[in-house]
Amino acid sequence: MASIHKDSKSPYWQVYYTLPGGQRVHRSTHQRDRKKALDIARTLERAGEKARAGELTETIVRKLLNDVLESVGESPLRQETVREFFAAWLEDKSGSTRAAVHRLYAQVSARFLGFLGPRADKALSGVTPRDISAWRTKRLGGDGIANGTLLLELKIIKSAFSSARRQGLLLSSPADAVQLPVNKPIERGTFTPQEIHVLLSVASPEWQTLIYLGYYLGARLSDAKGLRWSSVDLSAGQLRYTQNKTGREVVVPIHADLAAHLLSIAGNDNADAHLCPTLAKRRNDGRGGLSTEFVALMRATGVDSQTVQAAKRSFSRKSFHALRHSFSSALANAGVSADLRMKLVGHASAQTHARYTHLEWIPLQQAIALLPAVRSELVREQ
Repeated sequence: MASIHKDSKSPYWQVYYTLPGGQRVHRSTHQRDRKKALDIARTLERAGEKARAGELTETIVRKLLNDVLESVGESPLRQETVREFFAAWLEDKSGSTRAAVHRLYAQVSARFLGFLGPRADKALSGVTPRDISAWRTKRLGGDGIANGTLLLELKIIKSAFSSARRQGLLLSSPADAVQLPVNKPIERGTFTPQEIHVLLSVASPEWQTLIYLGYYLGARLSDAKGLRWSSVDLSAGQLRYTQNKTGREVVVPIHADLAAHLLSIAGNDNADAHLCPTLAKRRNDGRGGLSTEFVALMRATGVDSQTVQAAKRSFSRKSFHALRHSFSSALANAGVSADLRMKLVGHASAQTHARYTHLEWIPLQQAIALLPAVRSELVREQ
């Protein structure tokens, strides 16, 4: 039977009670008021009786705990379903993350809730490490995603459950007990100047622009297709844009070949016009997307995409993104230092780019000038 006693070493009442296995223990009630301490003792006694009778369920435990909280003037426990929690978590994230990142969080959350099925509308505390492991196995084996993608998705799920733990909704995160996969990314290929020349020789004018931007700016596909004439300053010999993925501003000297191409397509007085007005409206991925079309362009010109098998899907080591790797690799092969390459590729802060001095700009121009020319022969052929 539960009872309370006062210990001379503590200002709080101590409760003594018997565990279902018969062990007698005592704990502090953290209450100075005798009546409140007695309420806690009686609640523990009822919990012990239910446990010994095999009737202790999560609902009963929450009811007993809420009785205790009410008796000491505290608010009842929050109880949310998995779906309710993820909806609230995503809402909170919407104010602190970029739109593209928030969309990724929402997609991963939807996949996880879909995997749980009806259990997504049950208590959040019911999710176990086994559930997370089963979802990991399904994504990696059944869905055939790459390790790197799975690693990112698991980190998002872990972040959500860690947030629940910090809010006091969980005693521990079920995702913490799940081991993350080892990420062994497939190395990207790089294009030779001759391959770039071949691609340019058959590409449409807008695709030529995209290829030039990828090769001479190291721009990602989403950034390259979205560039507007307001980003181009031919008189200053520089191109300035903000990366969609990082939100960082990147300022890159314009290579002579890129400058010549931009001059050849200039003529629109609207600074908000896209450099690639038609391609800017198209999606990047999926069937019929720009990435797929670029692979088809390589296939048509005989440029090897270096396709390898990753999990249950094929992966092209050479894709549009490989132009970015080609840009960085060509700079490295030309002896350009790592810190300059980081500035040009966009791995430095926006503040750094905003504070270039004239002395800093000169080596960047010299570095870009070291990139191989691919346009002169193309012009002669045309």
